Amino acid sequence: MKRREVLLVLGAGAALWNTACQSVRQTPINFDPLSLGPQGEVLKKFLGRPLAKVKQAMMATFEASIPSLKKEGILTAERHVEPDGRIHFDVKGFQGDDLIKKQVIARYMSGLQDSSQQPRDAVEISPQNYKFKYKRTETVGSWEAEVFEIQPRRKAVGLFKGEIWLEKSTGLVVRTAGRFVKNPSLVFRRVDFKQDFVLAAEQSLESKLEVESDTRVVGEVKMTVTYTNHKQLDKPSETATTNQTSR
Repeated sequence: MKRREVLLVLGAGAALWNTACQSVRQTPINFDPLSLGPQGEVLKKFLGRPLAKVKQAMMATFEASIPSLKKEGILTAERHVEPDGRIHFDVKGFQGDDLIKKQVIARYMSGLQDSSQQPRDAVEISPQNYKFKYKRTETVGSWEAEVFEIQPRRKAVGLFKGEIWLEKSTGLVVRTAGRFVKNPSLVFRRVDFKQDFVLAAEQSLESKLEVESDTRVVGEVKMTVTYTNHKQLDKPSETATTNQTSR
């Protein structure tokens, strides 16, 4: 396989993160979570929680691999999140193949930084973007959660078909999982993910992200991002914006 073909596949992956938050014109949709039954009260809490804008920092450990090429690598970085949602990374170290560093992890980080500067209303988990259906009660770690199936209202990059797990007493998200409904390039057959959160100070903090993509050129590409040592660097300032998962 030519190196140029490998870079084409990995480079296309960055488009998923670069375009995921592009804004689109949306028509207001009236939706009453209680129409789903008693469990809808938990979803109502999730959709109605105000977004606390805070400056945060956390350590991020990226582990990525291309099994077919037997390439892998681990990168550690400090991730900073500004009150307006903008993200930047301070790389601390790397071990592994240089291809993984430059064409998988670095491209993901760059795409995430770019998307954090765009409006989130086009892809946030809201009635404007998704239809909701109650599924079941499930335990995630030490939390009991209500699980809702979500179906995107349109096929657009950044939207996914899957499920969200909401902690029963607070409505905070403890897990999201699914498959993106539109791939950023024809080289992708699918992009699946699962993201776990921890709850602290009435917030959902990112804990672990697992991404698996199947490509037409190099086959499977895997990446796991683990977040630790969360720090809040200033006092929260609440806005009227609906709270969804953090970036």
